[in-house]
Amino acid sequence: MDGMEPVTLVAALVAGATVGLANAASAAVTDAYGKLKERLVSRLRGAGTDDGQATAETLVERATGADSAGADEARRGLVASLTAVGVDASTAQAAQRLLDLLEADGQGKYVVDASQAKGLMIGDHNSQTNTFS
Repeated sequence: MDGMEPVTLVAALVAGATVGLANAASAAVTDAYGKLKERLVSRLRGAGTDDGQATAETLVERATGADSAGADEARRGLVASLTAVGVDASTAQAAQRLLDLLEADGQGKYVVDASQAKGLMIGDHNSQTNTFS
């Protein structure tokens, strides 16, 4: 489990925050999201990433914020910090637990509004052939 990429971990964090903001999260998802945040903050603090400009808590909070321009930049910063310090097994497990719960709650991998789509396929390993005349 140590092999989880920092970007996947940040994606799990953001997915948990998004579901939580929509008040669609179960108690288990909310708990798993809180544990992942705690693990991230602990990991970043333990590696000495707190500095005068951004504490570990601030970095994590900004990455889950609603301000998309600022949040995107904060997410990149969080990925960079996690890349520098590495993802430990307990943090990876917390992220995987959150992802598993989100998927079980129907908040999984894909959230797509395809109500106006034509000829669209959603999911993994699809194949489609289009013939235009």
